[in-house]
Amino acid sequence: MDFIAIDFETANEKRSSACSIGIAVVKNGHVVERIHHLIRPMEMRFMPINIGIHGIRPGMVENEPEFDEVWEKIKHYFHDNLVIAHNASFDISVLRKCAELYNIELPSFEYICTMKLARNFYKSIENARLNTVNNFLGYEFKHHDALYDALACSNILLNISQELECTDINEISTLIGVSIGKVEGDIYKPSSTKGRVAKTSNRIYYLKKDNVLDRLQLDAYKNEVVVFTGKLSSMSRDEAMSLVRKLGGSTGSSVTKNTTILVTNTKDIKAMRREEMSNKLKKATDLNAKGHSIKFLSEEEFLGIDNRI
Repeated sequence: MDFIAIDFETANEKRSSACSIGIAVVKNGHVVERIHHLIRPMEMRFMPINIGIHGIRPGMVENEPEFDEVWEKIKHYFHDNLVIAHNASFDISVLRKCAELYNIELPSFEYICTMKLARNFYKSIENARLNTVNNFLGYEFKHHDALYDALACSNILLNISQELECTDINEISTLIGVSIGKVEGDIYKPSSTKGRVAKTSNRIYYLKKDNVLDRLQLDAYKNEVVVFTGKLSSMSRDEAMSLVRKLGGSTGSSVTKNTTILVTNTKDIKAMRREEMSNKLKKATDLNAKGHSIKFLSEEEFLGIDNRI
């Protein structure tokens, strides 16, 4: 099975603001090349929520090439190839919007969405997020790094192919009920869920979110007031707040003098410029400067994965 898996990270809400791309090149069912490029967006505007997700800041890309230069290095991988992405509607849109911004004519290629494939094929899984699916498959990776996300995406299709004992993407598309999309000049056909699902996985998903309680003491957050900023990968904000309450703590919607813990997906807080911080992170930093003691925890630390608790 031959294909490329891609993943983009963006600087802000605009799909044309790509700041990183990862590509995993698969030949005969094996990853043979790993490509990663940082990209300087034409508009150097980074939103705190985006920085919090991928950790890429303006200073990290200010001397990097813009998309048109990066494209010259990677365009041959796309020509008449199968492209896959997890939540492909996002990544293909980023590719098309960046190409449009630089007046680049994209080559013709077919693509398929592994998120839709996983949702239809792994019926016992609780959601089809990239990290959830790969956790289910026993594959560990660094989430929200474009290259590692691309590799994780490739892992999903390779696992599906292996379980189905099929390397023909057209047959896989038919069996799982996900159509193959296409990009050809100005023509765009989405990869979408279609018709009947003829084959599903025999794997059974046993993991539940509350298993996190096995890692944490039942009073782990006793007397703590926890606030969240940024999007969590493993659960929704409401689920995380419910977990805190189960573990003896309380939660707040905003940072105040009573806050004791701020859970953030922001990486390397000390290296961040103030304008790159979320409002909650700014407030917590200011309170700490005045003598308060608000602890900053990553999502992994919050869940006790690093054995903090």
